[in-house]
Amino acid sequence: MSVLRTAADRRTVGEPSRRERNKRNKQERILRAARRLFGRKGFERTTTREIADAADIGAGTLFLYAGTKEDLLVAIFRDEFDRIVERAFATRPATNLLDQALHVFGELIAYHDRDPGLARVFVKELPFVADRRHGVAATMAALLGGIARLIDDAQARGELRAGLSPTLLAHNLFALYFAQLQRGLGGDPIPAAKRDEGLRASLELQLAGLTHRSGEARAAGRPHARSSSTMGASANRKLRGVR
Repeated sequence: MSVLRTAADRRTVGEPSRRERNKRNKQERILRAARRLFGRKGFERTTTREIADAADIGAGTLFLYAGTKEDLLVAIFRDEFDRIVERAFATRPATNLLDQALHVFGELIAYHDRDPGLARVFVKELPFVADRRHGVAATMAALLGGIARLIDDAQARGELRAGLSPTLLAHNLFALYFAQLQRGLGGDPIPAAKRDEGLRASLELQLAGLTHRSGEARAAGRPHARSSSTMGASANRKLRGVR
């Protein structure tokens, strides 16, 4: 069984003993080595022996910390991605849903842009990792739940029609983001500017048909949501600022 823990897990523990500090040092060396090798060589071509050698530990010691390469991949993903997601929602703009969604997705894209090799591994491998013990689902639930809350807030402001499912729409928005992320990381990747413009246009198109019509907004006593062109221009400026 893997004993690797994420940063969030480690923060819940008190002052560590020398033994615990040595264990954490090995964990961090293992994760750094695996991250570097996965990003450079890819997931399939990296061997556990190479990871152990790069971390300056024995192969047997590695298996005390991580039973499989999947354990290592998920530990890297959760350790870094959880922090990015938390920061993205904490720094979201107090504007409209389109701006907020572009900000959150822009933070995720900026993270992946820092190491495209590792990002390709995440995109290719993580959707197929068995999640009974890895915890990928918990990380994704936090991201999708945060987007759903943004949608719920937009409905409360009168920006979106009532009766929409925030959870379902959150999944739709994430799927549009993921499609553009794949386009930017594929074998024939598109330029970053084209990827970002495609994301903005896709999200704007999805949300355009879900806003209140002028008559409905006036009848409800609420200000009409900004036009899609105005929302799109503002969101595009936000996304460019993320990179």
